[in-house]
Amino acid sequence: MEKIEQSELDSLINDHNKYIDSVQRNELEGNRLILDGIDFSNNNLSELNFLDVYITDSFFKNHVFENTNFGGAKLYGCKLNHIVFRKANFGKAEMNYSHIADCAFDESDLIKVNSFETYFENVNFTSCIIDDFFSNSKINQVQFEDCKFGGVEFWECVTNNIKFKNHPFNANDHIKRINKGTLEQPIFVDGNEAIKVFIESCNGCIET
Repeated sequence: MEKIEQSELDSLINDHNKYIDSVQRNELEGNRLILDGIDFSNNNLSELNFLDVYITDSFFKNHVFENTNFGGAKLYGCKLNHIVFRKANFGKAEMNYSHIADCAFDESDLIKVNSFETYFENVNFTSCIIDDFFSNSKINQVQFEDCKFGGVEFWECVTNNIKFKNHPFNANDHIKRINKGTLEQPIFVDGNEAIKVFIESCNGCIET
């Protein structure tokens, strides 16, 4: 994995932000940010509009993203460690094959996000709006506090050590199919069995 000089990254960020602004004005300028295999752990990303970026197999660590728009962002195969997302928008983002560990999502919108074979580990969600986010994922040691859920959730997911606080989660409404095997060797169950398997993986407040 390569590191990138901040001056070079700043130039790419400026070019991408110009591109996003020009798309909205229908007058194309700049270039979309496309990067692969970059270690961003020592970079400042505060000026980047993540809308529609294409970043693959890269590493993010110790960043705080506040009021950041990740709408339509493509983050494939990325590792995100010790990241705080505060009041962020992830509408229609794609985070497939990623590993998200020791992170916090606060007051963020996570709607129609692709998370195919993404591993969530030791992640806290607080006061988030979640709708069609977790699908075909692996979820371990994840806590939801004061979160609001929309439709079907945790579709074909492997779940373990999930906790809900303050805002109850109605498994009958949201759980339709669960993977009680592994991502590599899935065993899918539906209906009441799926609800039973999911509840057994949970700690704390849950409705049935």
